[in-house]
Amino acid sequence: MFSLIEVWKKSGKTQREFCQEKDIAYSKFQYWMKKYGEQSVLVRDPEGFVPVVVNNERKSSAMMELVLPDGRRLVFHQAVEVSYLQTLLSF
Repeated sequence: MFSLIEVWKKSGKTQREFCQEKDIAYSKFQYWMKKYGEQSVLVRDPEGFVPVVVNNERKSSAMMELVLPDGRRLVFHQAVEVSYLQTLLSF
C-alpha cells in the first residue's frame, strides 16, 4: 500500500479523486496514510527536518505547494518566508 501512496503523491490528485480512480475505499486509504506517516517519522532527521523534493515538472498556478505526510496540502500563490513555514509547521 505504501507504493500506492507514492503513486498518489506523484499524481497531483486529491486523495478522494485517487481513491475513486483506483477503486479504493477512502477510509482504507486514510488508514494506510496514517501508517505511512508513522513510518515517515522514523526516517526523519533527529533534529526534526524532513527531505524536501523540488518538482518543476508540474504546471500549476501555485508558486509553492507543501504536502504533509498525512496528505494535507498547503498551497502558496506567492513567495513565503522560511520563518513563516516554520511557524505553520510548529503547530
